[in-house]
Amino acid sequence: MLRACNVLEGITSGQIIVDDLAQPTWAAVRQATYGTLYPGGQIDATILAALVDHVRQIGEVGIGCWPDDQLNDMLPPDPQYDGRTLVFPSRSATVALEPFIDTLPSGYMLAPRNAQWLPQSFDYADNLATFGSAAQILQHTFGVVILSGGQVICEAATGAATHDQIEVGVTTDPAHRQRGLATVACAMLIAECEAQGLATWWDCAAQNVASIKLARRLGYCNERQYRYCWWPKH
Repeated sequence: MLRACNVLEGITSGQIIVDDLAQPTWAAVRQATYGTLYPGGQIDATILAALVDHVRQIGEVGIGCWPDDQLNDMLPPDPQYDGRTLVFPSRSATVALEPFIDTLPSGYMLAPRNAQWLPQSFDYADNLATFGSAAQILQHTFGVVILSGGQVICEAATGAATHDQIEVGVTTDPAHRQRGLATVACAMLIAECEAQGLATWWDCAAQNVASIKLARRLGYCNERQYRYCWWPKH
């Protein structure tokens, strides 16, 4: 639900849908860029089906729910994707980050993701749609890049902070994978977030073995699995 708070607080773009503006009995928050929908209140299967169908007129829709959540029995049938996701809500302070940072291979340069490197971000277009401008991206997120030949070939970045918690993710150019770059970039980014008093968390698909191994290597723990369903835009 942390991502929903970013929409509610006006940091990221999205929609808030209710059945009645004055006295709502249910509400739903939707992230505009990725389409994740967060319903709450007096929701039943009929309402949820109508809600998903309504939102699919403007874009894709995704819904996540814990295994014991009653939403599992309410989800509309036949999602195009129905899979499992792992969330690591905390990181063990006993896992030191400095040794990882010191393993940067020769020929690469580690740098903050600033206004110079942001346009080369792997998620630049999505982040522009989410935050509205490059200045807003830099204001609300943290980022670290690894450069080779003046090009960003690895980027570790966060979403927007919510209640002193912030999500971490990483992308590496396929030609530069298997060299430990993601570990270095994430370690530097996490250290920066923790120095700012922010607790980091990790989220990835259950089939993304590389991401899961990296999360555990960096000290992420207390993992939980949830179901994630997705429907494309009509």
